[in-house]
Amino acid sequence: MRLLVIWLTALLLTIPSFWITRAALLPVTRSGDDANHHLIVRFKPGVSLLPANLVQAQRVQFGNALLDELRADMALAEVERLSPDLPSVEEVEVARDTVAPRPPQSLEEAAAILHKYGQDRTVLLRFDRPINPLRLAQQLMRQYPDLIELAEPDSLEPYAVVPNDQFFNVQWHLQQRTSSEDRRADIRTAEAWDITTGSPDVVIAVIDSGLDAGHPDIANKIFINPGEIPNNLIDDDHNGFIDDVSGWDFVRRDKTPNDETGHGTWMAGIAAGATNNARDAAGVSWSSPVLPLKAGDIAGIYVSAQIQAINYAITMAPRGVRVINMSFGGSSPNQTREAALRAANEAGIVAIAAAGNGGQDGLGDNNDIVPHYPSGFSLTLDNVVAVAAIDRSNSLASFSNFGLETVDVGSPGVNVFGITSRDTSVFLGRPNGVVSESGTSPATAIVSGLAALIYSEFPDSTPLQVKQRLRGGVDRLPALLATTVSGGRVNAFRSLEHDEMAPASITDLRVVEGSSPTTLTWTATGDDGQEGQATLYEIRFMTTPNPASNFKLGQKVTGVPFPQPAGTTEMLAIPKGLSHGTYYFMIRVFDNVGNTTDSNQVQVTISG
Repeated sequence: MRLLVIWLTALLLTIPSFWITRAALLPVTRSGDDANHHLIVRFKPGVSLLPANLVQAQRVQFGNALLDELRADMALAEVERLSPDLPSVEEVEVARDTVAPRPPQSLEEAAAILHKYGQDRTVLLRFDRPINPLRLAQQLMRQYPDLIELAEPDSLEPYAVVPNDQFFNVQWHLQQRTSSEDRRADIRTAEAWDITTGSPDVVIAVIDSGLDAGHPDIANKIFINPGEIPNNLIDDDHNGFIDDVSGWDFVRRDKTPNDETGHGTWMAGIAAGATNNARDAAGVSWSSPVLPLKAGDIAGIYVSAQIQAINYAITMAPRGVRVINMSFGGSSPNQTREAALRAANEAGIVAIAAAGNGGQDGLGDNNDIVPHYPSGFSLTLDNVVAVAAIDRSNSLASFSNFGLETVDVGSPGVNVFGITSRDTSVFLGRPNGVVSESGTSPATAIVSGLAALIYSEFPDSTPLQVKQRLRGGVDRLPALLATTVSGGRVNAFRSLEHDEMAPASITDLRVVEGSSPTTLTWTATGDDGQEGQATLYEIRFMTTPNPASNFKLGQKVTGVPFPQPAGTTEMLAIPKGLSHGTYYFMIRVFDNVGNTTDSNQVQVTISG
């Protein structure tokens, strides 16, 4: 072990002087200066962990070989759980239907979900000295295979905002006035609000830089935890947080998530700001409360704090949290964050994520080639929706990332008017408390508001059903046909349609005889039975015949065309690169609100 310590010590880096200055000025325990002081570790079941949620390492003997060694030889300073201090699942009996995701009805159920995905065994290690997190993670995984299930770096991710100084005192993203109806680039909220303006029972958790809680356009929209008595210094609802009446600050570790950039206030206002009050700006789901969960400061958003915030949102699912807004991202495919989002899916929570604003050249990247997270989890998780930005001309914004397979929808993201912090010392602060800026950040907050409208009108929806309504209800745009999964910009009115009739099943899926390359053909069905035009196809294949219930286990085919009107003959060449053998293909057909049917299964043999 001594050789290991010497080797690990050699990994220590020299901290830049700017970071030292920041650390001295900010009274915080986690800030942009110390992302390379962090390591995320998930221990194996049964490993001895912590006597409390946050432990000063020099004050305790852990009884855990790894933690004790790091404390003694590697300047381990703190160990913090990334899940709330909930009742141990060994102490409660919880029965949950794991077939269909649904909100937990109690903290005990929330604890069971977090336990299932290993969140209650996950900690953040903070060192007094900087380390090389990736190399240290790899070394510890090799050295402690009996203790560690996963070790990975923490990282700092940027907000998805593109600053500019233009000010447009009009919210074109909600209702745009144009010379012709087909040129509109808004999301049709005026029509949607005739159906619902949201519900006070559907809470939007905004993971961001905090909130200007005194802003008159958001002050009365902030979620109030009914299980907590303010300022009595007691954890009344036993969720591990004292006096968490209206959110939490996971950066400064206190009950007051004050906004340090203005970005969080902007996102909260766009998603659910007070409306019809003759003040500054309207929110999309203006009857829904917002829950501010602060996970970053001026430097950006911390992945470890994101994980804590997601886990906290799960504990608040019994209180109504159904939507998480994530207007940030980076290149880290952090597995602990992915597990937290999987847990959120089981808790009935949909997570709306920014596709990102490209690289240093200011131009959007193809996320299919240059992965971006957490939006990239939309490819594998039913509850993650990735959002690109469009402009007032229905074009993909120049800065917006895109991806035919990894970005779900487009949403207005250029010069989006909204509220912001009134503190002019912060990044987006304005003395009048309003701002007009661009990015996939506001585009994402708009979709979060729309997701809350969907849950408000259809409260029994699963996250996947909400995702399908968002993707299926779009207005198709030429600029998005080859750059997003849905091929369009979200349409709130269409996503709220009451429609229980699914497309008719495809019954004639077959192989075109003698085709080269091997080609599938079938007859298109409609949106409602055999009428109209369906919205999306999803085609998958397996190497063995399987029932439709195993559809998701198959490999997804890329480059699938959008459905044509009912009765049209459709054709698709088999993907290149398949090795010789027999495969079984099936098509799932979606309508605009997510109703689905499955086709017959066809056997395809690839030979030399």
